Amino acid sequence: MKTKLTHSFAVILLLTLALTGCRTTRSTEDAAKYSRKQRNELLIPLTKYPADVQVVSAKTSIILDYNGISATLKGRLRMRRDEVVQITITALGLMEIASVEFTPKGACLIDRVNKRYAVIDFSTMRMNYAGINFSAVQALFWNRLFLPSVDEAWRAVEDFTLSNTGSQYVIEPERQRVLKCKFYADADCKQLQQTDLALQQYTATWRYGQFEAIGSYCCPTMYDVSVSGSSRAIGARIELTNVSTLDTGWNGTTDLSRYKEVDLEQLLSIIDMLK
Repeated sequence: MKTKLTHSFAVILLLTLALTGCRTTRSTEDAAKYSRKQRNELLIPLTKYPADVQVVSAKTSIILDYNGISATLKGRLRMRRDEVVQITITALGLMEIASVEFTPKGACLIDRVNKRYAVIDFSTMRMNYAGINFSAVQALFWNRLFLPSVDEAWRAVEDFTLSNTGSQYVIEPERQRVLKCKFYADADCKQLQQTDLALQQYTATWRYGQFEAIGSYCCPTMYDVSVSGSSRAIGARIELTNVSTLDTGWNGTTDLSRYKEVDLEQLLSIIDMLK
C-alpha cells in the first residue's frame, strides 16, 4: 500500500498538485508522411527554449478540486530555466503555507506551516525507469516537447513520429518505455495545445490556453490539468497573471535546515488547510 501511494504521489508531484480527469484519444489514420526538412521545420521550434527569456514569474490562481474538496488558491509560479520550477501557495494572499520545488535533483514538497517536507529524488531507480526527470517537468510548464529519460533537448527529428489529423498535429516519441507521451500541436505547429502522459494505470493530461507573447516566447497563461487512475479525484486549473521575465534574484530553493523530513503521504494534511 505504501509503495502504491508513493508511486501515485510521485505522479501528483510531477504534475504539481493538480491532477485528474480522463484520457483523450484522437484518430491519426491516413497520417501524412513528412520529409526530414518538413519535420525539422515543424518540430524543432517546439523543442527550443527562447534565447531572450530565461526567467518567468507570475501570480497564480489555482482552482483545485481534491476528492470533493473545492478551493481557489493563490500563489506564485517562478521558473528559472534549467534550474528550478517553483509553485508557492499562500493563505489570504499573505502567508505562504506550501510550495513545491522541482530542480534537476528532484521534487520537494514543503509544508511551511508545520515545518515539514518530503522529497522525490529523480535519480532513484523508480524515477529513472519511469523516465521522469526535471527536463520533463520543465518542458510541461514551458510548453515544449521532451523525451522521457533524456536530460537535454533532442537533436534528431527521427526521435518523434509526426502525423496530421486535419485540425492539429500529433507528435509521439518513436521509442517509449514506461512513461508514454503524446503531444498535440495547433494547426500551424507553433504551440502545443495538449500533452498526454500515461504511467501504468495513471493518465494525465495538460491542456494549454490563453497564450501571451513575451519577446520570442509565446507563454501559456492557463494550464488545465487532469489525471485518471488515482483513487482520489483531483483536478486543477492554473491561471497566470502579471507575467514577468525579470530576474529579481528570488531564491528558487528553500533552506530546509529547520524543517523535518517526512514521508510523502504525511503531507496530505496540507489539503486539510484548503477546506
